[in-house]
Amino acid sequence: MTPEANVSTLDAAAAAIRGGSVSIPAKFEAIGFMSNAGSMKKITFTVPFKEVAERLTFERLLTRHDFDTESLTTPGQRDISEKHAEKIATFLTESDRPYLGTLTIAIPEDQVEVEILQQVAQDVWLVKFVVPVTSENPIVEDGQHRVRGLTDAWHRVTADPHSEEFAEAREMLEKSSIEMTLLLEGDPSVLSTIFVKMASTRPISASLIAIMDSSAVQNRLGQEVTRRSRYLSDRTAYLGAKAAQKLAAQKGRKYDPLYPAAAVRTAAAAIAGVGVRDRTPDQREEILNQIFTERAKREGRSLDQIIEVTASEIVAILDYAFTRIPGWEQMAADQLTGAQFKSEYVHSSAAGLHVIANVIAAARLAKLDERNVVDQLSKLPWRRDDLRRITKDGEEISVHQLFEDTLVRTVFDAKTGVWRAGQAGATRGAYEEATRKVINTIAKQSPELEGLEDVAVLSGLGLVTAGRGRPRKS
Repeated sequence: MTPEANVSTLDAAAAAIRGGSVSIPAKFEAIGFMSNAGSMKKITFTVPFKEVAERLTFERLLTRHDFDTESLTTPGQRDISEKHAEKIATFLTESDRPYLGTLTIAIPEDQVEVEILQQVAQDVWLVKFVVPVTSENPIVEDGQHRVRGLTDAWHRVTADPHSEEFAEAREMLEKSSIEMTLLLEGDPSVLSTIFVKMASTRPISASLIAIMDSSAVQNRLGQEVTRRSRYLSDRTAYLGAKAAQKLAAQKGRKYDPLYPAAAVRTAAAAIAGVGVRDRTPDQREEILNQIFTERAKREGRSLDQIIEVTASEIVAILDYAFTRIPGWEQMAADQLTGAQFKSEYVHSSAAGLHVIANVIAAARLAKLDERNVVDQLSKLPWRRDDLRRITKDGEEISVHQLFEDTLVRTVFDAKTGVWRAGQAGATRGAYEEATRKVINTIAKQSPELEGLEDVAVLSGLGLVTAGRGRPRKS
């Protein structure tokens, strides 16, 4: 489009705003760009956050319905998750870039008056549209959680206009706008299908979120550990294999994945003091925030500084462990590939990483020499073929020396005639029990590490409830 066309388009919009008139009162009117989605027309326009939060709400100008199988005439949506809406509201009150993407609403074409102001491209027009008071309310087609979160955030920051707590957030939202697309469509079956398709996009993997999203402290900690670690930085997986191989090739490297980024994030949080107390990601975030806040107060530092310091401490001990613990030691010396490591060592799984991380966390809680603890970890039987013979139900079988039924499960391979240890599964109960066994074993091996079994340490780690005492030694 030429500069002259740009000017005339803006002039037409300005004239419409200044002199436009409607024959009857309007529920809503705006200037936008009308285009097509096949046989369906759509209009895209911009609305200030304030207007969305105060006028385009479920209580006033927008409508939503939980999907009802018995209704063939009312477009329906999935139910609203209050927790998800709250996450959006919190984001909007904490971010200096409160961007939410495009909200999509819909209304039958005959319920809207459209005035074409000017054609700006092939099948694209600058228009003024009006939703008269006699029309139905538009329904939310995509963005119901964002509408709810935006509304809640706006009410939160404007409840007290003189409040200093939300002064910056209020300023950010007051000058922000949101894009909206109005679908000129009223067929409930069409709208329901579109809703499902728009809500069924491929979910982002937990590992990619861990690497990309810096709004959560657990992600920021995991990102810092991943980037700074000499041995994890190029071995942490967060993309699909094909994309990761291509990216590595562009950098002149070979893709040799070890642990997913989500597992590294959880391991870092465990070492930072969360241990195994995190039954959900939200709980992990809450515990980690509390740990960092308390340390920030104690040391007189900012949250950013605490995250950096904690990450440096974690990287130092993990990189040391990589040079000492069997399997990792060979990888650090480039004597073992990731694939070989996974086939030969029990701590190649995320669960195995969590066991090592939580034993290190126990050392930190007990205020013991972390490197000494790692040195003792290096003496344990980490290979899959570290088996021993036992008699069970009158039959002689082979089991792993330490991690049977926790990190591994040994079975007899009839084809080769030998016992093999495969993965036992990555359940929380399994790696918690493996952590208990490791703590018990190295505490017996080294009397100076008996503090690992103190009730305060095991309770702080989340392995026992306070008051239960030490676990029974096997």
